[in-house]
Amino acid sequence: MNHNSQHAAGRSFASSGAYRWIVLAVAAFAQTTASITAQGIYTLIPPLQKAFHLTEATAALAVSALNGGQVVTMLMLGWLIDRFGERYVVAFTMVLMGLAAFAGSALSTSFAVLLMFFALIGTSYASVQPGGTRAILRWFPPHERGMATGIRQAGLPLGTALAAMALPLFATVHGWSMALTIQGAISIVGGILFAVLHRDEREMQGAPAAAPPKFATAVKLVAAHSAVWPVMAAGAVMATFQYTFATHAIPFVTARFHYSTIAAGLLFSVSQWLGIVGRIGLAWVSDKFWPTKRIRSLGFSMAVCIAATVALLAMPAGTTNATLTAVFCVLGLFGVGWYPLYLLQLAEMAPKSVMASTISFSMTINMVAISIMPPIFGVIVDRFDYVAAWTVLALIVAAGIAVLWKGAAVAERAYP
Repeated sequence: MNHNSQHAAGRSFASSGAYRWIVLAVAAFAQTTASITAQGIYTLIPPLQKAFHLTEATAALAVSALNGGQVVTMLMLGWLIDRFGERYVVAFTMVLMGLAAFAGSALSTSFAVLLMFFALIGTSYASVQPGGTRAILRWFPPHERGMATGIRQAGLPLGTALAAMALPLFATVHGWSMALTIQGAISIVGGILFAVLHRDEREMQGAPAAAPPKFATAVKLVAAHSAVWPVMAAGAVMATFQYTFATHAIPFVTARFHYSTIAAGLLFSVSQWLGIVGRIGLAWVSDKFWPTKRIRSLGFSMAVCIAATVALLAMPAGTTNATLTAVFCVLGLFGVGWYPLYLLQLAEMAPKSVMASTISFSMTINMVAISIMPPIFGVIVDRFDYVAAWTVLALIVAAGIAVLWKGAAVAERAYP
């Protein structure tokens, strides 16, 4: 082995220096700021309903527009990250996301126009997940990836929790437009910081980037990798659950338990804070005690979400705040905390030359699912009631468990 090969091997996973922790901190900060901007739109739904006089189903189109925008660009951005690295792709798109929020705040004279800008925010937000995940796998050795992925992924519920705590109150006092402006500024700050501090692992090694396959070839390669499909299916189902819950939890609590919008937003934020614990804790516990059973840990999390949903439906209008908070804690811990289990399993199973493309492919499926389900949930609520809507959602999760369990044994043998 020559000197250059020895140097590259010694730098494998970039584990010989402390800069990987800076990379992790910057990736987590970028995820948090991007989440405040994009996921914060969920928390603006009640103010938007009042401002534009919207039904439950129509208001949920805000989420569909955001996620639909991600569907359009997710695959291409994943491929660009595989080809050029995450540093400038993620930074540039986060700045674009902030500018789209500014434009939506200033130019939206109707809800239809605002939906267009929400879609533009989504097209830029699509880079954040595959870029950050790829950075973790390239900088961290296998025994640290579960913890690192959990910390980085905690940025999403952290951003959502901060948004849920602040944005409904801010929008009530100053209007939704000013809230959206603040969200845009936060995204731009996150993008600039990512550009300044992040380093692609290949830059630290001084090695030239290996070009991935062409875009069409990369998509075919990912689609043909059948071992990942059960994990992708579970990811789509749980993304549907998480984002439908995020869309409708606040209106549900206000209607069923007679909370104010601000109080319901604070309750929802509790679930997101527990989601932070779940994203760090579930991945760490799974890797620590069941290192070859991550898929089964994911299935267990899905089952807990079904049980918590059933418990929520059984609660009468006079349920105590402590009881309701406990159920929301469980939903946050597992209904938000599941994500690193899925994401890390998927990334490790992916062909290495198209790692970000594989994540983007799966997330495109997720985006299609979560663009469709929140409005359907709203239609079911409008035509029937919340009991019917939550029941349908629980049945979808049950079907996802069946698919995941069928493929778990094969996947765990192939990717221990």
